[in-house]
Amino acid sequence: MFPTSKSFVFTLTRVASRYRTELAQRFASQGFADVTPDYWIVLEWLAEEDNVSIGQLAKRTSKDNAALSRIIDGMERNDLATRVTSPSDKRSYQIVMTKYARSIIEKLQEIDKQTLKRCTEGLNPIEVKEIIRMLDHIYDRLL
Repeated sequence: MFPTSKSFVFTLTRVASRYRTELAQRFASQGFADVTPDYWIVLEWLAEEDNVSIGQLAKRTSKDNAALSRIIDGMERNDLATRVTSPSDKRSYQIVMTKYARSIIEKLQEIDKQTLKRCTEGLNPIEVKEIIRMLDHIYDRLL
């Protein structure tokens, strides 16, 4: 028997895609067209802990090393992050936020906060936290 509504994967993919588009448009409209949602995910983690390896950052962002390396390439072109040689292993690199990224991080956080607020209008804060908790649960079950 087929469900009467769209599949879970369809709904989840549609929401994720639309949210990414909305966030990118909001960044661009506020003068940050150089920041993509993927760059923002990395910047959020670097704001918490700067100077980390690509492997550490890949685990935190749930991206594979190759994809993350391409994202870091773009971030370097846009002066958002840079690779520095690891002091403990000259063959590896640490990822560091640039001065430019540090100077805009609070503005980006506010744009992200306002985007979430707009998208969850009509839900109370407890419901928003519960949605996030449930999505984290689903993600953890897929590991």
